[in-house]
Amino acid sequence: MQEAQGADGAAVPAFENADDLVERLAEYLGRAAGGRVFVDGLTKYPAGFSWRTYGVRLRGFLPADEAILRVGPPYGLFAPYSAIPEFESLSALAESRVPAPRAYLASDDPSILGAPFFLSQKVEGDTPLPWGTQSQKLEGERRQRLAEDFIGALAALHGFDWRATPLRRWGEGVTLENAALRQIDEWEARFRRWALKPHPMAHRALAWLRARAPQAQRLSLVHGDYRLGNFLERDGRITAILDWELVHLGDPIEDLGWAFLPQYRGGTGLVCGLAGEEEFLSRYEAQSSLTVAPQTLKFYIVFSLLKLAFTHMAAARCFEDGLFNDMRMPAMATQIAPVFRQIAKILGASS
Repeated sequence: MQEAQGADGAAVPAFENADDLVERLAEYLGRAAGGRVFVDGLTKYPAGFSWRTYGVRLRGFLPADEAILRVGPPYGLFAPYSAIPEFESLSALAESRVPAPRAYLASDDPSILGAPFFLSQKVEGDTPLPWGTQSQKLEGERRQRLAEDFIGALAALHGFDWRATPLRRWGEGVTLENAALRQIDEWEARFRRWALKPHPMAHRALAWLRARAPQAQRLSLVHGDYRLGNFLERDGRITAILDWELVHLGDPIEDLGWAFLPQYRGGTGLVCGLAGEEEFLSRYEAQSSLTVAPQTLKFYIVFSLLKLAFTHMAAARCFEDGLFNDMRMPAMATQIAPVFRQIAKILGASS
């Protein structure tokens, strides 16, 4: 199959051309299913700067008539991508108590769609946000039910026996002692790749983290972006936890540090707009059988703020390199300094 060409004569990746994408996806699914599969519709969702997300209508694909296609473009925020970790983690969680979409197929072979991709279940529901209109605000019994599901799903994820699944090979080289340090190393490498100028506070925070890296109580699957905005709700219950691109094996308290960030509270004072800190920790500890030490949570809040600052740097890098022309990218870059001020305040209180 010949690839489409741009105005400059260069080949256009299949995921950049809707007709080409439909044709190639149908061909791939047909080979995988051992019969003809038709792609009757393709809807690109506008949100996000990382993976491209499409809703797909299918005929002849036995698992489902509708699915979600995710493609990791080479210029995405966290490129280069691999579809395999997300696919493997969702596959392993299929029979667990964690509400996650079912994974159908995945490949990192760029000759198929032009970039790594995976196909997963389309779960019904909407994404609630606490800063929306009055009718969208999380209040009363609705908020309480969502808090119950949100905390319960996180505890279930962190209690999931990954060693009894093919994910056991993820544990090679990861220990209770080095789980935090491995994540610091990984994000420092990203910082060095993304930074457009010197950031002394980043180096100060990295040194602070290395000096205080805790030993994990347990090695768990860590979502990596567990927050409000990354789950679907229907009739006041969570139907699916989404956006598993940062999933890895590590210290489960890392997910709490991210969820506790003020950026996801929507001005409510509640963790992810859902529950007070004491209530959140009490429920989580009871369901996970873990103890959340204040110093460990503080460590992961600082780590999470640093991750957030580095992600804003990635946005600035993408914009400066001409990979994205979306003006939200430089807007994200303006948040680097405020996040560093938050870190400085915490580190100052620790000295």
